[in-house]
Amino acid sequence: MNTTPKDLSSEVRHFSAELKRLEERLKSEPPPDPAALSEFRHRVDNVRLTAWSASELIYAQGAKKGPDSVLAFLTAERLRRFEQLVKSLCGDIERGLITVRTEGIQALFESVNDLQQRLVSAISRRTQGVQGPGSSRTN
Repeated sequence: MNTTPKDLSSEVRHFSAELKRLEERLKSEPPPDPAALSEFRHRVDNVRLTAWSASELIYAQGAKKGPDSVLAFLTAERLRRFEQLVKSLCGDIERGLITVRTEGIQALFESVNDLQQRLVSAISRRTQGVQGPGSSRTN
């Protein structure tokens, strides 16, 4: 479905109003099904990040900045958010809220392992690029 910017703006306004209405219901009514609430939170977080990214791109265009500077900024923000999540997860593990029986722990382990392998590779490439043959730099 292709929409014009005007249609998209109208839809954003509509959903903003719907979110406000839903927020009031979440505050005043019995809590919904935990799985539904979890899925909703995930979607809202994704939409929030996408909207923020779009906003930053619009700002960059207005400020005559290139999209690469915005992408670098967004990447830095993702790293900051990930660091916060990691610290929260570490606290949850320390408090016993996350155990080997926690749903999703295996997928998290595999994702973190994949990330660690990619970080090792990226750091290795960077180190090799910085410390080429004949370099006197030491760690």
